[in-house]
Amino acid sequence: MLQYILAAQALKAFSLNGMTRRLYRTLGNNLGGRARERGMPAHYLSRADRNLAQMERFVAIRDGMRLMEIGTGWVHWEALFLRCFYDVEIVLMDVWDNRQLGGFKAYAAELGRRLDETQRSEDQKRRARVVLGSVARCSSFDEVYDLLGFRYMIGVENAYSAVRDGELDVIFSSDVLEHIPASAIPQMCREHFRMLKPGGVSSHQVVPSDHLTIYDDQVNSKNYLRYDDAVWRLFFANDVQYVNRIQMSEWAHLLEEAGFEVECRPTACVDVSSLRIANRFKQLPPSDLGVTVFHVMARKPT
Repeated sequence: MLQYILAAQALKAFSLNGMTRRLYRTLGNNLGGRARERGMPAHYLSRADRNLAQMERFVAIRDGMRLMEIGTGWVHWEALFLRCFYDVEIVLMDVWDNRQLGGFKAYAAELGRRLDETQRSEDQKRRARVVLGSVARCSSFDEVYDLLGFRYMIGVENAYSAVRDGELDVIFSSDVLEHIPASAIPQMCREHFRMLKPGGVSSHQVVPSDHLTIYDDQVNSKNYLRYDDAVWRLFFANDVQYVNRIQMSEWAHLLEEAGFEVECRPTACVDVSSLRIANRFKQLPPSDLGVTVFHVMARKPT
């Protein structure tokens, strides 16, 4: 628990002002950039493969569709994986520019070497090898975007305002929605509903775990359930690794309020019976509180 508390205080210190937040991002980019050029984390390939399979199960994804990735990150990994198998246009949206071409090309090269580990068909793998061979010859992100049909946009308002009503077939993300400020989520859900075509899908892997437990694996990965909002904000919440603490059933309700038909599927859970649950979460079912990873599929009615 000591490491958990110390990590919380360090992250709160990095959140003090604009200068400390920029320092945190600079350190993260420099240290993380070198790691990304050495290769992707072990679980990234299976995660992207599983996310695409979930999307295929829920929507007849095909060539020619238009998609948007929320929180595309340093290396556009989920968009790259999807684009290897389907000839689609993708809007890449993020809140600040942290792109790393070296990491992007390292991930692309590793994907090429490990295609046989995926669930993809032989025809899809052949297509992917052609795409990845072309990516390897690119010397800038602009070349990558022209090749793959990507459009990169910084800023939520910029990205959303550039998309017409009913323009998109799919909006997707992985390990991103838990970091969206809670106050912004109702408007985000309405915007996703507006941008999607009738029958379009908002497809996301969400990780509502306590991210402070990354620094202390002796603590229950839903430890934050012990704290009401005031205590959490005062002692543990931070801006640089913000987590909104919204649970699976609450996500379903928010999306339904925006007009979506919603399906949630837990993929990882922990036992929270030993935790003293704060009043903030007591009204939720115990089966919901233990969820640490889930997929949400939100369809715009036809």
